[in-house]
Amino acid sequence: MKYGRSIAITMICVLLGMIMAWQYKSIDYNERAKSLERKSVEELKDELIREQKNNESLSKRNTELEKENKDYENSKGDVTKETQILKNELERARIIAGLVDVKGKGVVITLDNDFSDVSESNLLNVVNELRASDAQAISINDERIIGSSEVREAGRKYIMINGKQMRAPFTIKAIADPDKLDRALKLLGGVLESLKELQLKVDSRKDDNIVINKVKDDGSIIKTDLLTPLDK
Repeated sequence: MKYGRSIAITMICVLLGMIMAWQYKSIDYNERAKSLERKSVEELKDELIREQKNNESLSKRNTELEKENKDYENSKGDVTKETQILKNELERARIIAGLVDVKGKGVVITLDNDFSDVSESNLLNVVNELRASDAQAISINDERIIGSSEVREAGRKYIMINGKQMRAPFTIKAIADPDKLDRALKLLGGVLESLKELQLKVDSRKDDNIVINKVKDDGSIIKTDLLTPLDK
């Protein structure tokens, strides 16, 4: 009788243990599902914000192009005015290409090693966030960052930027609306918070007098020797 009772108690304990384990797994699964759902919603919000920013930029550029078109139409037959418009377009193209020193308001961000080392991906994440927030000029340790710029790891603690070997600390400058950049960088769960969670030293401040140097125009960064314009 005692033996049978022990077996029954043991079976009941095992059954209760299985039920508790199943409940725990169920709760854990539901929590993870809710977490993933919240993350998905946040990602969709971020994507919507990026698309809105992109639409704003396209709308602004469309307005600029319409104005330029009207200027061209109004300048027909006026050689002096046509020449000035072409000069303005050339200067604008040089600024966009990074071939001119520029200044303006923006933000200055400093990344330094702490418990972790600053990596290539850390720098690129900041640069991409600045670009998404309409930064018009960016530099890292006074090296102008353009579309063809090189940012890659080169051995322990070193990163190559525009052909130059550098190590932390890294100072990133960006010219744009400083309030807009500051809000984007300091979003809850944003790029700067993520870097701090990686145990890096992070500092960000607004600056009304940022100077960003032009990119080297010696063929090492801007390469066109293999490009041939299409005949129109």
